[in-house]
Amino acid sequence: MRRSSFILVLLLLSLSVVTCLAQKQEYVGQYDAYFAFAYMTTPNMNLDQRGWHGQFGYNWKRWLALGFDTSYFGGNSSLTASELNNQTLAKLAPILPYLPPGYVIWTPYHANTYTITGGAQLNYRHFKYVTLFIHPDIGAMHQSVTPHPPDPIMAGIVTGLIGPGKTVSEWVPFYGVGGGVDVNVSKHMALRFHADWVRTAFFSDILRDPQHTWRLSASPTFRFGKNVPK
Repeated sequence: MRRSSFILVLLLLSLSVVTCLAQKQEYVGQYDAYFAFAYMTTPNMNLDQRGWHGQFGYNWKRWLALGFDTSYFGGNSSLTASELNNQTLAKLAPILPYLPPGYVIWTPYHANTYTITGGAQLNYRHFKYVTLFIHPDIGAMHQSVTPHPPDPIMAGIVTGLIGPGKTVSEWVPFYGVGGGVDVNVSKHMALRFHADWVRTAFFSDILRDPQHTWRLSASPTFRFGKNVPK
């Protein structure tokens, strides 16, 4: 993550040289569409996921767009006792004396995550070759988690905590902020570099802390439709 952030900062600094000499944009298409490879990380859960990120936007004004955003990610991690809340730890307390000496409570799992967002985006188009944008992130996120207990003891503990089903899932709201930069390579196409930070509270009946999640994506974005008037 530090390496990716460093590369992004270097990119933005290099673009500043170009933007100092650039002219304002003449064409702003009424619509734009974006579909990208994406990466999402939740550091406090040690969960890294990969997937895709799609957007469709309507430029109501040159500086204001309305749009829809969705993404999907899948990845693996593991859950340890340190990530459980006090209520869950209390449920485990009666069985601890019966566990083998040195036994560690943990289980790998696979997570699938979906996001849905809609709202406004502010665009700064003063430069011909670069468009800067920022937007609030308010939406809903769905996550399904399938534990893969490493042994029969852990399988029994998982069943006691989440029930006999193999997968748990939940919809939660999220909020945060996102933004990025479009490098305008032609009239109808740009290279978009996009980042978001959001806060969620998945499985609060089991987990101790809320989640702080970063999403990064990069891909061409396409503009079309009539020119939005200045």
